[in-house]
Amino acid sequence: MKELRITKVTSFTVQANFEWTFVRVYSGDLYGTGEAGPTPGASAIANTLGSVIVGEDAFKVNRILQKLRWATLYAGTSAYHIISAIDMAIYDLIGKYLNLPVYALLGGDRTEIPVYVDAHGGKGLEAMNSALMPVEPPWISQANVEKGRIKEPSPVHGRLTAEAWTSDYTPEAYASRARELKAEGWKAIKFDLDVPTPHSDPVRLRSGRLSQAEVQYLAALAEAVRDAVGYDVDIMFDLHWRYDLNTGIALCRALESVKPRWVEDPTPAVTTLTNLDELRMITSRCNVPIEVGENLYTYYQFKDLLGTGVSVWAPDPAKAGGITELRRIEELASLYDIEVSPHNIGSPIATMAAAHAASVSNTFGALEFHGHDLPFWNDLVKSKKRIIDASRSAIVLTDEPGLGVELDEEVAARLWPGFEL
Repeated sequence: MKELRITKVTSFTVQANFEWTFVRVYSGDLYGTGEAGPTPGASAIANTLGSVIVGEDAFKVNRILQKLRWATLYAGTSAYHIISAIDMAIYDLIGKYLNLPVYALLGGDRTEIPVYVDAHGGKGLEAMNSALMPVEPPWISQANVEKGRIKEPSPVHGRLTAEAWTSDYTPEAYASRARELKAEGWKAIKFDLDVPTPHSDPVRLRSGRLSQAEVQYLAALAEAVRDAVGYDVDIMFDLHWRYDLNTGIALCRALESVKPRWVEDPTPAVTTLTNLDELRMITSRCNVPIEVGENLYTYYQFKDLLGTGVSVWAPDPAKAGGITELRRIEELASLYDIEVSPHNIGSPIATMAAAHAASVSNTFGALEFHGHDLPFWNDLVKSKKRIIDASRSAIVLTDEPGLGVELDEEVAARLWPGFEL
């Protein structure tokens, strides 16, 4: 039997709208590229775990993943971000070696993968580092993102973030943004509702509680979006774990009239630690679908969502375990007809890895696209082809081998001096 021995593993972390860590797995001169979701110390973890798999046969994916699982016994979930990237890179490597696209290796049959666009608010979300602190990289001046919302150094999300209400958070701004995105062709759009209002009170926010005036204001933002796009576009709303139980329920009920496809992460039930009982309390009192999952790892944790009433799962393949683990999660979800709509804040590499894995999903919904307002997102790909067809709100998979995309390292080096994989 042929072997494909791993000879080297390299990595490089860059600052985009989020931190992306690219991991490359080599077999001689041939390589595959993967991507890890943001986590502090990603490159150091990648260097350590890369040394574990040098000499292994890339075809033996299960052995490699088991080896990495045992190697991270004391490392916590951050290590799974890197395992995810390694897994993607290995599939890319094998696909190139066999001259087959990854979806064909997986036995997939979907070649048109629906995509939804993340709008944030009246403008795109500011850039942040791996600790979710806002940053201003050189390219930010060219991006259509908000400025001036966060008043003091603090993570972008959470109950400690002092925020200023701006014109980006008015019904008019949300409606305008929704109309623009619909005009581009998007069939599904997500907006944030963990945003400041004219009635915001930091004392209430510290407990995750909103007044009725704030609840009604946020509901008005949602109503403006629905009025702008009609009912031929799906709309979703992300609450980013911000609110307490009663506020989460109140917001979900206030949003019922606009018929959202889902409401995402209304309470902190699934953050770095899980409280699945809280999810049962939410879903039993809300008539809108609830979506969670971007902070869960492996299909073991998604198994624990069964029985919570959560009807949309959002695994992030750059965190949860890569293509292999996303396949397992999709298989588990299909047993219960649960929609799988993966979270995705990555570059074209992570995006295409998710798309290939989606090809084998029986209950796939839509893949998130969080790079709409990044001026260089498409430029990162050689040949400058547009990966996502906004007019179809989809990614169309082709017969190109591996993941079907290659980083343009000259562009990367201009954006991030010293870039090398």
